[in-house]
Amino acid sequence: GWYSSIAIDSNDAVHISYFDQTNNNLKYATCSSGCTTVSNWNEVAVDTDNLGDYSSTVIAIDSNDAVHISYHDYSNRDLKYATCSSGCTTASNWDKVIVDTTGLVGYYTSIAIDSHDVVHISYRDATNNNLKYATCSSGCTTASNWDDISVDTSGYDTSIAIDSNDAIHISYRQYYSGNLMYATCSSGCTTASNWDKVTFATTGQMGWYSSIAIDSNDAVHIS
Repeated sequence: GWYSSIAIDSNDAVHISYFDQTNNNLKYATCSSGCTTVSNWNEVAVDTDNLGDYSSTVIAIDSNDAVHISYHDYSNRDLKYATCSSGCTTASNWDKVIVDTTGLVGYYTSIAIDSHDVVHISYRDATNNNLKYATCSSGCTTASNWDDISVDTSGYDTSIAIDSNDAIHISYRQYYSGNLMYATCSSGCTTASNWDKVTFATTGQMGWYSSIAIDSNDAVHIS
């Protein structure tokens, strides 16, 4: 149950990703009805590749109810991605890929899916203390179809969201200053100069474990 994340599909079925620290696995659980009865839940080990302690997970559902998980492989310090379109309580129906393996990457990952089912991930590069962003529009179980970029030279505790125009919004904490930060990009987001950033909470050590959400009027909300 470590680092659990939850998402609801278009049929109101519940999907949860989490880390099994006993076996160092990425696990997934789902329930379509009667979810306060234990026997109505099904779970499966998605990645059993000895992920190591403290491998965080986050889950999202696309418009076709396919499941997407970004997670941190703590043993190898990689950012990884897993996806499944059907029969997701069978391990062999999951496809997995290493998205970024350059240095110590993948910490504090967050995932969001836009209106075209393009996948967007924010995460920390601990080697350089950078906020990084990765995206893939198709064939996302092939590593070469992913593009990534450093958005800020200091980034920690990331959270990502997409608005109705498919603009990207990220909240995060600067590593050294402790400031709460916000970054956004509306197009060409694999080019660093297309990102705008602002600092808006600077009194003391702010911005730990922030979470971001966008409402129906595209107003941005951060806790």
